[in-house]
Amino acid sequence: MQKIFLVDMFVSGGPVMIPIVICSVIALAIVIERLRFYNRNPNNGAVFMKKVKGAFISRNFFDAMKLCRAENTPLANVIAAGIDHLDLSKEHLLDVMRQEAMVQVKKYEKHIGKLATIASVTPLLGLTGTVTGMISSFAVISTVGIGDPTALAGGISEALYTTAAGLMVGIPALIAHNWCEAKSFEFIEQVEMYSLDLANQVTTMEVSCEKAVA
Repeated sequence: MQKIFLVDMFVSGGPVMIPIVICSVIALAIVIERLRFYNRNPNNGAVFMKKVKGAFISRNFFDAMKLCRAENTPLANVIAAGIDHLDLSKEHLLDVMRQEAMVQVKKYEKHIGKLATIASVTPLLGLTGTVTGMISSFAVISTVGIGDPTALAGGISEALYTTAAGLMVGIPALIAHNWCEAKSFEFIEQVEMYSLDLANQVTTMEVSCEKAVA
């Protein structure tokens, strides 16, 4: 029954339904791709950083790097960039990790702009269909008058179906966009926190070494 309704909506909606359907397919593909990405890269930074800090405390920097390579997540890549440059000062070490973070953030922001565009465009496409449907209705009125309601049904259904379809695609696309954007912000906050934590730990270790030598 639902399939019949969707087919009827597509047929009755007129030509504007074609780009709306295309947008819905693209949005669905993006959401599936993003879900797979987030499943491969869960936000378990606390567990990962606990292992890295344990290796640091034991001064097993090679093991810390092995943990990063084994994890192979965007956060792990940022931390690995820091481990590769432990000889730098705290500020320069943070700069290195921030530069790597900018590269990794792009992985979280992939396709987000497309979702935003679809969320904005599909309701406008629906509105376009509404306008064209009403134009068709008024054209029928000017020809046959208002005595035959069935003559107006085509234009009115086109107007209502395209509006409904545009909202049915646009609203979920907007929700998906905001969700993906929240994931990106969460990653940025994690990177800032753990990068600073790593830089502080390296600085503390250097101070301890200097005191031991003295």
